Amino acid sequence: MARAADNGAQKNGHKTKPAVSKLGKELRRISDQIAASGEKPLTRRELEREVASRRTGNF
Repeated sequence: MARAADNGAQKNGHKTKPAVSKLGKELRRISDQIAASGEKPLTRRELEREVASRRTGNF
């Protein structure tokens, strides 16, 4: 009985990596730049506040 193929299908005993979108690549690039600058990443709370302030225009 054949199995249905899925995204985590194995090839030579290793799982294949899912394709990375253009947005995913851009976000990884930005993340790498921030890490290389030595700047501390935002906490979840800090990130939520940042997003909220940008949505309301209160920079």
